[in-house]
Amino acid sequence: MESVLNRPDAPVKEAESPKPRIVQYHNRRYSVRLEPVFWRALERLAEKSDVRLGRYIADQAERCPGGNFSSFLRVHCMLNLEERLAEGHLATNHASLMAIVQSAPLPGLILSRYRSIIGANPAFLEWLGPVEVAIRGANLTNLIQVRTRLPLNEVWQKMLDGKLQGADARILYVAPGRVNAAHANFVPVHVEDGQEFYAIMWLAHTGARGQQAAPETSVAARPALPR
Repeated sequence: MESVLNRPDAPVKEAESPKPRIVQYHNRRYSVRLEPVFWRALERLAEKSDVRLGRYIADQAERCPGGNFSSFLRVHCMLNLEERLAEGHLATNHASLMAIVQSAPLPGLILSRYRSIIGANPAFLEWLGPVEVAIRGANLTNLIQVRTRLPLNEVWQKMLDGKLQGADARILYVAPGRVNAAHANFVPVHVEDGQEFYAIMWLAHTGARGQQAAPETSVAARPALPR
């Protein structure tokens, strides 16, 4: 069956709803409510640490500074994913990266070295809303406005050269009658031989959709980097 990543006009599937679970370690019970994708991630992390899930959850509870423990575990899983990407511990090809991004609850894109969109996960398509153009294959800055502290071309070149391990950005998608805003983080992914490059763009702190868009000129519609 064709992945939704390869069909940008496909209907967005509803996200998996959180599932409550109770785990136990040393006679202490932890009641946690998380989406299945996070439970799977925690199980893999526990297996990697050679401990049972209950022990792993208990260890994270000791590290949690307080507040919402479920949110703390979600952030922990996403940070671990970004670390693995940055350290090159994952196979860097279209299929593996698409599987990672598609399983993530955060809106995300996979980009080529020329900033063309290779794939987008359902959460990103939901954030974006209805569009009249194909997403797959589009240049990122032709679809959305991207603002970085330094010029985007300079930031991108530094990531290509391995001099920058990531970059924060502010992005805007403007459509008639609405504007979608979000903070974004670019994570560069280099293949071992250095001959290929991808970047994953995660969105966080997404703004409300459906706001009236003020007239604005794109500051990021720049030409793709030369080959």
